[in-house]
Amino acid sequence: MKKKISFATLLLAGTFALISCEKDIDSNPVLIQGDTPVVFPLNVPEFATSPVALSGTEDLTISWTQPKLTADNAPLGQESNMGLSYTVQVSKDGNFTKTFTQALDEVTDADGNYTGVPSGYDYVQLATTYSACKGKLDTDELNLALNQLFLYDKDAELPISEVFVRVLGMMTLGDNSIKQLATSNVVSMKLIASEWIDVLAVPAKESYLWVPGNGNGWNHGVAPVLVSSDGVVYSGYAYMNGEFKFTPVDKWEGEYNNGSFTTVSDNIDLGDGGGGNINCTGPAGMYYLTVDVVEKSLKATPVTWSIIGGFNSWGGDEVMTYDESNHCLTATVNFAEDTEWKFRRDADWAVNLGGSLNALEQDGGNLSATAGEHTIQLFLERPAQDGGFHATIK
Repeated sequence: MKKKISFATLLLAGTFALISCEKDIDSNPVLIQGDTPVVFPLNVPEFATSPVALSGTEDLTISWTQPKLTADNAPLGQESNMGLSYTVQVSKDGNFTKTFTQALDEVTDADGNYTGVPSGYDYVQLATTYSACKGKLDTDELNLALNQLFLYDKDAELPISEVFVRVLGMMTLGDNSIKQLATSNVVSMKLIASEWIDVLAVPAKESYLWVPGNGNGWNHGVAPVLVSSDGVVYSGYAYMNGEFKFTPVDKWEGEYNNGSFTTVSDNIDLGDGGGGNINCTGPAGMYYLTVDVVEKSLKATPVTWSIIGGFNSWGGDEVMTYDESNHCLTATVNFAEDTEWKFRRDADWAVNLGGSLNALEQDGGNLSATAGEHTIQLFLERPAQDGGFHATIK
């Protein structure tokens, strides 16, 4: 049975494969300069001798000989600090002239909608990157590539498709640009896709709900913004202090008010206090809001955020309070010595933030701070507009 799965989901599924090359690496190789990529051997894998059904197949390993790219013929590898990596391309005719992505861009308008069917393309570059001389092909990436190359009929039986595979050797230069230095020979394979994918489905666009209300002076410019990946369920953090509404844009158009919902949490009052306002009856503070515009439901969950770290032996929580002037959570903490620390919600590790102050992420690494008194601010209410959750320390 063929099953429809999301094109956008697979685009995000690429991983970085790390496998060591069993070759001696020159500690200071001199790179050969030139405009023509070096050709290196891609071995013909055993599975290429007969058709392979991707469904249920786990091990599709390919290998190649590391290209010689230095003046003294010393092999160049990841350990050389020159950023050498490998990527795989799959073609339907072996010409490698235009990618599916390039062809798709040509029929995509300014609003992200497709104006036609992509044409004139013949290859796809897989997402996984390798740092060594062999790697396992990802069957989900191959399945996506087959669907993109051949645009299978949804209702037809998936056929045996011959494809042509090559490996590119790429280098990240000092300015972070990428240069193709080497190209393998081409190996043909016969593959059967595991399932049909609607590769021409328009990807879902992120959409938003602004939350103007008492907690932000009814000002769209600083109001919290909930985020949705499907235009149906929206969620996010918001400081609540009584009455509020929702709007799908950053102005008073198309509002969701007390008549827009039928199911709400106990701390939400839909009684008309004036102007169709919704009322959060819980104490003023930070809430996690979940809105379903199809089911017409609204849930407001009170949350606390705190700081925990080496300064309190990772055994306590310095609770943050909301700063209405700066629209963030804040705490002033005295670190007796240099320390590591993190943010966490509801004094529990289920939701915690770390990594980088400029780009906090769930389960990110410990943050660090020097000894002394610090004021820490945590910004959670406008991740889409602010580039994600972030914090400052002064």
